[in-house]
Amino acid sequence: MWQRVTAFPQRNCIVLPSRTAYDQEAMKLCAYILGMGCMLIAARFGGNRLNAAEPSVQPEPRWVEIGSEKVVIGRDSKSADGRNALAWTVDSSEPIDWSLLEKDADHFYEQYDVKEIWVVNIPDKKKVGTVGDKGGYVRPGSHRTLSVAWSPVENGRRFALAAYQWKWGTDTLLLLDVGADDCRSNQIGPVLDKAIEAQIKRGKPRLTGPFDSTYLLTGLPELGKKTGFSSPTTVGLPFVTKDREHDASIIEGILSLKLARAGEGPTASVVRIAPGPLPNDPFAESARLAKADRELNAIYSALLKRLSPSSQNTLRAEQRAWLEQRDRKADETVRNKSDSENARIVRDRVLRQLTEERSAELRKR
Repeated sequence: MWQRVTAFPQRNCIVLPSRTAYDQEAMKLCAYILGMGCMLIAARFGGNRLNAAEPSVQPEPRWVEIGSEKVVIGRDSKSADGRNALAWTVDSSEPIDWSLLEKDADHFYEQYDVKEIWVVNIPDKKKVGTVGDKGGYVRPGSHRTLSVAWSPVENGRRFALAAYQWKWGTDTLLLLDVGADDCRSNQIGPVLDKAIEAQIKRGKPRLTGPFDSTYLLTGLPELGKKTGFSSPTTVGLPFVTKDREHDASIIEGILSLKLARAGEGPTASVVRIAPGPLPNDPFAESARLAKADRELNAIYSALLKRLSPSSQNTLRAEQRAWLEQRDRKADETVRNKSDSENARIVRDRVLRQLTEERSAELRKR
């Protein structure tokens, strides 16, 4: 007898693991998640340490906001410690294009005139004083010709020398006494001029002047031996003095000044005048330019004496054209300089090099 067998189709089924296998898989998953979390935390922590160790270099600010006023930090006017600087407010009835200061600082300086010049505390964003007033020291264009040298801080105060340079020499030389909340100033140029003229009369009594002196503040070290501040109250100041009529150098050297605080403001007394060639150091590019100018003047004058009147006129016209070309080249170099370079030092270096080349050319004639 045959037995009938019915074949049932197989069904898909899920096989549940045992309790032990389930626990093992769960532990593996937890370990994986925990490991990934630790790696992410370590990466984040390591990234923070890397960022802290290698901060990005921020560009030097070109202005600072003090209260409701935005003031331009004077070029090359900041103290070595970054605490103080001279800053100027803009004299303009039209809206000021502040983006121009970032894109083309030279153009900004040419487009806008100064209203006031302030002494500022940069970290605290605070005005501590005003340099002169609208009817006194400050004149149109003064922000383009200003140079400053700062002393070290002593008992919360410091001195600074500020000079407005002009075509024939230093127009105004100020001594500033700067504290945390105040600033006093005095003009000391006449005192120094008088001491230099007395030195000229002793050595060259036939010269009667008038004389024009240039005081070389740009790049003076905050602490120096021959030039710059040898102490918070003593400074060696390079100078060059010319005879205005003949535009010829008469004397150059270093003035040793003793600075003091008095009831009516800071004072400077000339302790010593050391005539002679100015030191050849990285801070004396202006001094080297003055020396090159002196040598060129001597060569040029000697050449003129050998020429006929018509040839003299030709040489004078040629020299004037060369001077204009030299200044244009220097201006172009300054416009193309990097932000890390000192504009005045760059300009003086180019002027000196071109002047030395001109001297070599005239020697061959």
